[in-house]
Amino acid sequence: MSPVELTIAIVFLGLAVRSAVHWMRHRVATQDTTDEVLFALFVTGRVGTWLLAAGLFLLFGSIDLRGRAYTDEAGSYSWLFIVFLLLGALQLIAGWFLGARHAPGDPSTPEAGDEPRPPIT
Repeated sequence: MSPVELTIAIVFLGLAVRSAVHWMRHRVATQDTTDEVLFALFVTGRVGTWLLAAGLFLLFGSIDLRGRAYTDEAGSYSWLFIVFLLLGALQLIAGWFLGARHAPGDPSTPEAGDEPRPPIT
């Protein structure tokens, strides 16, 4: 494994930890179980994407073969690309549903009263 691959994997691992810490500090303030589940799916997709990227660099960097043998060995892990896409889709869909559940102007959403309003003249 080259130092470049190891460095990139460590950076991605650090980004995964940073993302997990960031989103655990900025939790959704809700009592609704559905919102909690959607938030957990969003964080799983986000952190999982960084972890998988780090794992891919470590995995492909650890293959010591050259030429066609490397391609054959790395090809056995092609299913990880589908996992990468699924984690991205999980993050996108969970974030969209989480944002769309309580859209502004929705009559079922109680007004917070702290929205900026135009001045009354």
